[in-house]
Amino acid sequence: MKINEKRLEERMNRINSIAVTAESGMMRLALTDADKEARDLIVSWLEEAGMEVKIDDMGSVYGILKGTNPDAKPICVGSHADTQPNGGKYDGLFGVMAGLEAIISIKESGKRVESSLILVDWTNEEGARFVPPMLASGVVSGKFDSQWVYDKEDVDGIRYEDELIRIGYKGQKENRLKGIKAYFEPHIEQGPVLDAEGKNFGVVTGALGITGLDVTIKGEANHAGTTPMSHRKDPAAAAAEAISAIRQNCIDFGDPAVLTVGVINARPASKNIVPGEVYFSVDLRYHTDEGMTELEEQTKQIIMEICSKYIVSVDIARYWRADPASFNESIISCVEDAARENNMNYIRIISGAGHDAVFINEVMPTGMLFVPSIKGMSHCPQEDTRWEDIVKGVEITADVLLKLDKADV
Repeated sequence: MKINEKRLEERMNRINSIAVTAESGMMRLALTDADKEARDLIVSWLEEAGMEVKIDDMGSVYGILKGTNPDAKPICVGSHADTQPNGGKYDGLFGVMAGLEAIISIKESGKRVESSLILVDWTNEEGARFVPPMLASGVVSGKFDSQWVYDKEDVDGIRYEDELIRIGYKGQKENRLKGIKAYFEPHIEQGPVLDAEGKNFGVVTGALGITGLDVTIKGEANHAGTTPMSHRKDPAAAAAEAISAIRQNCIDFGDPAVLTVGVINARPASKNIVPGEVYFSVDLRYHTDEGMTELEEQTKQIIMEICSKYIVSVDIARYWRADPASFNESIISCVEDAARENNMNYIRIISGAGHDAVFINEVMPTGMLFVPSIKGMSHCPQEDTRWEDIVKGVEITADVLLKLDKADV
């Protein structure tokens, strides 16, 4: 289906003009003033299109275009508009704007759909301000308790619920997404596969599972000059060897296993003190439950053995887990049919990134599409996608919604 390309571009540029960093990155952290400004724009566009707007108790925004059959289950499409610090311009936002433009284009075309079409902008998908990620979709899917989420604090000690109230986006529990026929999330790939293989579209069949670990190693703080190497209980040395060892173990485990240490902190942070404590995070990903569990256990065992060698103690806590996802076959077929009809050069692909779709998949039929990320860059100012791929992704989103309206999901 043809869309209003000019409207799409103007609206995406308008949101991406909010809170731009010196490096031309995006800075719309969840529930900040910048996030509120983006939300307000999205709500205004929903209202302009004659869609009913609802806000749930986690702050997620829904726009509803009524279908012709009140007994038909609704179809939901969307993603998130919050970003990483100094993040990219298409991660998440592409899915929200693709869904919005697709729904409006369907309405303007005069095509009749039985199912109501719902756009969603999820709160705090990134987890950059309030940890862990995907908090709002986690509540909707039953993964997280709402009060537990409300009590989450950012690095400045500010609560999630308090910020919801401050920016005016604490809605009602009864507005949560439920009872839908299908959830569909358009997204940029955030990886190099499509771009490297010369493909312009990805039919997403599932997503890697994710396990997040907090590792705290405690030794003995001491003077950097007067403490002989043989007398040290150095958590930094243990951490350095452990990080190298678990990285190699992940490589040996085989594709598609990946491991990332994204945060490292030493305390006290002084250049002439052997630290007393070192913290680092571990992000593990794999495509099967059994493999995910095995990789986690191997990682923990390696860290503990190395810490024992250095005579330091270690605490390893899992701060979250998202199980591997296999998406609904009927939705996958609709996406694949739309790709063929649009003469797309596509492949089937598994997502390496976590998405709200991963949690929603546990309680509702779910699917995704990918458009290519140039050089696989994401979560950074260099994140980019060719405009023609953005446009085709939105057109196919509209086609998929129409197919889902008729499909038996």
